[in-house]
Amino acid sequence: MSKTMRHTIIKIHTLAVSLAAIIALTTTSCQENEAMTYEDQPALYFDQDDTSFSFFYSTGNGEIDTIEVKIHAMGFPSDVDRPFRLKQLNEGEDGAAVSGLHYMSFDSEQMTQDMVIPAGKSETNVHIVVYNDESLDLVESVSLKLGIEPNDYFDYGIIEKDSVVLTISSQATKPSNWDDWYYAFGETWGTVKMKFIIQNTGITNFDDVPSDSDYLVYLNDKLCNALEAYNEEHPDEPLAEADGTLVSFQMTTLTYY
Repeated sequence: MSKTMRHTIIKIHTLAVSLAAIIALTTTSCQENEAMTYEDQPALYFDQDDTSFSFFYSTGNGEIDTIEVKIHAMGFPSDVDRPFRLKQLNEGEDGAAVSGLHYMSFDSEQMTQDMVIPAGKSETNVHIVVYNDESLDLVESVSLKLGIEPNDYFDYGIIEKDSVVLTISSQATKPSNWDDWYYAFGETWGTVKMKFIIQNTGITNFDDVPSDSDYLVYLNDKLCNALEAYNEEHPDEPLAEADGTLVSFQMTTLTYY
């Protein structure tokens, strides 16, 4: 290898090392500046997607329940508890939830105590207390759009996550994957039938369908027997939907998959 070529390789190597050092220094500087920025002005954002809740599927007493909302703090944890404030962003809009009627006021002592990032932590779950007010029976649902209220401890965080919408209802909704439950529940769907399924199987989450077809058929047998027993006890009023349609768990065909 010629002397000129060796010098060229050395220069390239030196340049590469210098460039890597500059990049590392720049990255470290940016990370330090970012940390300093968050430390000087900590911020909050919602660490979850929009959520729907129905009292129809509630496992509580049916009158009051809670929806967990995860709040994340940007910046370094603090050695003291840091309170924060939530606010309703859609107050007064059509279909909006009403404070004190559909959910517990954020000014209440219980909610105030719950809206705190604990010392040494960077996140917490706020328990939004919701009420099954009779007004929910008259509408499909109401919505509560939550936002962060800046205070002495926190500012707004990630813009894309500065709000979350909670949809509150008392109505039964047909699962989007209802057809996948065919071997357990049959073809028809209705509010009364849905309530009967919950009461007799304990299933309240219909998102995940069991892959075992034998188990689905077992559920179907269980429900058919429970329905038969109910109708025998109520010969003049067999289980039916509000429009008079009789509840049934029969399947037109029984095909294993």
